[in-house]
Amino acid sequence: MSKASSPGCAHELVPVLDDHRTSHRLSGRKFDPMPLPFLSADSSSAPQLARTPGFSASSTTRPSISDTALKIAAHQWKPPPLDLMNPNPARIRDFYLGGDQSFALERNWCINATRLVPCLQQAYRDERDFLGRAIRFAKRRRRIHRFLVIGAGLPFARPVHDDVLSHPHGMVVYAEPEEYVSARLNLFVPDLAQSATVQGDFLEPGTILFAEAVRALLRDGSPVCLVLTGVLETIADTGDAAAALQCYTERLPPGSLVIATHATVDGLDTGDAADAADAALAEQRRLLCCTYGRTAHRPPRHLRTTGQLRDLLAGLKLVQPGITYTSAWHNPHPAREVRPVESLCLAAVAGVRRARPRRSTSAGVRVAGAEAR
Repeated sequence: MSKASSPGCAHELVPVLDDHRTSHRLSGRKFDPMPLPFLSADSSSAPQLARTPGFSASSTTRPSISDTALKIAAHQWKPPPLDLMNPNPARIRDFYLGGDQSFALERNWCINATRLVPCLQQAYRDERDFLGRAIRFAKRRRRIHRFLVIGAGLPFARPVHDDVLSHPHGMVVYAEPEEYVSARLNLFVPDLAQSATVQGDFLEPGTILFAEAVRALLRDGSPVCLVLTGVLETIADTGDAAAALQCYTERLPPGSLVIATHATVDGLDTGDAADAADAALAEQRRLLCCTYGRTAHRPPRHLRTTGQLRDLLAGLKLVQPGITYTSAWHNPHPAREVRPVESLCLAAVAGVRRARPRRSTSAGVRVAGAEAR
């Protein structure tokens, strides 16, 4: 690290952070560049900030937020406090997928939620079915066998590694912010070859991207699939979600994919008086989303439309059929008695754009372009 990074010159870090104001929004707070405990008074003993694996110096653009800013934010991040007094979204998901890890608290919540939204259990199962199809697409059509999974919850009921590790070169890294889920993953995952877990927050990309397990996943430059289930809908501000997602996609190797789901009432709330039942279902879904936010550290769910999710994924190349309902995405055997709109969840698979080699203009200025792989 240069001499400017020593405590005596710590004020020189401020312009670096000010150049990346987007990162201030990711954690909902301003960075405090002083003190920085990991900076030694002896600059020669300070740790070196290695370049993010997966980001090539030959690419046409630099990350929108620097590695240094992400690492400082990650250093300041604290996981949410352990909460055993309120229903846990991971245990709710486990219950709806047929698992046995839920407490009476979650079971009672699910019973009441299903009374409000009768198709809720099927919505969870449609989301998981989509994830299985999307993973098979990544493996068979794109030859991707490395997966970074954020927000998948407990690894017991239909875990992602069941789909990934069937291939001899399959690798999966789980990332979760919550103490409870992270602890359960740490107990379970070490028994699985080619698997690891890290504790980190999607909105604090440095907590995940710079973890050793993720660095190992990205190290050889092979394409990686970033899986986001139930993550984007927890973020109220679309700009914050898009900025955080960009931090990941900028550092994924070329040819990588993003698998994403998002809660919605698209297609239900049309305003047509003839669709009173659909409008009622949409309103009940909105009420249910608010119940997730009963505690200070657990945000409510936020619904987005297809257009809003497309804006969030801007810069990625959507795989056909684009954004659709989870039950409809590449589903060869859709249930005839259930409408796709009742999935209450959007699905998308998108490719990370491959950067063109840099070239110089006649004036000697380097120009950049990008094309989808």
